[in-house]
Amino acid sequence: MFPREIIERIRLSFRKDKELYSSFYRILGFYPRNINLYKQALLHKSSSVKGEKGRWVNNERLEFLGDAVLDSIVGDIVYRHFEGKREGFLTNTRSKIVQRESLNRIAVEIGLDKLIKSSARSSAHNSYMCGNAFEALVGAVYLDRGYDYCMRFMSCRILQSLINIDKVAYKEVNFKSKLIEWGQKNRVDVEFRLLEQTMEGNGTPVFNTEVVIEGVGCGTGKGYSKKESQQLAAKMTLTQLKKKSDLLASIFARKEERTAQEETSVVLVPEMEGGTGASAAVGDNVVDTPVSKGSRRRGRRAKTAKEALKKVSAKEKETVRDNDDMDLSDIKVQPKELVKDDIIAAAEEAAFRMAD
Repeated sequence: MFPREIIERIRLSFRKDKELYSSFYRILGFYPRNINLYKQALLHKSSSVKGEKGRWVNNERLEFLGDAVLDSIVGDIVYRHFEGKREGFLTNTRSKIVQRESLNRIAVEIGLDKLIKSSARSSAHNSYMCGNAFEALVGAVYLDRGYDYCMRFMSCRILQSLINIDKVAYKEVNFKSKLIEWGQKNRVDVEFRLLEQTMEGNGTPVFNTEVVIEGVGCGTGKGYSKKESQQLAAKMTLTQLKKKSDLLASIFARKEERTAQEETSVVLVPEMEGGTGASAAVGDNVVDTPVSKGSRRRGRRAKTAKEALKKVSAKEKETVRDNDDMDLSDIKVQPKELVKDDIIAAAEEAAFRMAD
């Protein structure tokens, strides 16, 4: 133990906030000098108090400062750790470390969540409270001890003990797959559109991608590859879908319009004697949809038969006449003996002759 720490322990025995000092020592690895800064770092907005000048005091200002200091420190550590890596990789790695989810987890693991002062209602509804308090704590350390102590705290207490920087850097969170899976479950069309491809000053390509769901533009993302830009666009889209209820409403309204139009079309299945399949009534609004090349001729036969039936009058006293697709004038119909099967057979025979 260093002599300075021994002195701090002796001073601690005479201080009224001995328990709080000990808690911060366990978290930081050193004793605070100005304990009021650390108290403020733990004070959520819901439990704000009035300061000496009559202003409401909470941890929001320290959170702002700590966020900037944390970006600088983590950026410094990542830069030195990954020698030769490109800017995009370094930025992505830093973002993974300082994102709210990571900071929340860190705050809980070091026991900071037990020291935060807030109303019970805010604690239940604010999922980022612990991460925000952690940033405020870094801001307090910076004001109390300076940049070097912040670096020491993050390097020794956090990155070496709680975060595997290599594992975090190379962990791929596939936001694109998550978004596509969500689209499939909800039966909505998800599309990734490349908006533009530009070049940076050093000749590095930059891709800009937009996610379009049911024709509605959602998140965008820029990256040094198409894959990276799609991942960032998907991440932004997922975030917006969680936060913007009007966006979800617009997407599903478009989906209903599309499905309503699709349901107005009925696939034609020609009736066959002794068949087991479903059939559509002649004269309905139908669409021919050949399944394969081998079924195209059968589709043409069915279409011809359908058109031949349309030409027959209600009294079945006229002859089947010409239509736009082929000449059927040589098909003679005997009105008294006319049945649907005879008309279909005659139409198919005419179709075969033309095909030959």
